[in-house]
Amino acid sequence: MNEIILNLEKNSGQPLYIQLYVYLREEIKASRIKKGTKLPSIRHLAKHLRVSKITVDNAYQQLLVEGYIESRQRSGMYVL
Repeated sequence: MNEIILNLEKNSGQPLYIQLYVYLREEIKASRIKKGTKLPSIRHLAKHLRVSKITVDNAYQQLLVEGYIESRQRSGMYVL
């Protein structure tokens, strides 16, 4: 997967996890992140974006609940 380039607005009033979730959802819907693509690990993406792991996990969980990604045990998160 290409590196995720995103500027999260910490003072926007919108939670960071929502900003990340919306960005990833739109990238998936526009097929810029292709079906079957493995998403970065929570730890890696949190470090890259300089946010907490909880922020990334919350965004991933929302994508999971809405059916945009799936969790594969001991493997990671993948785009559906």
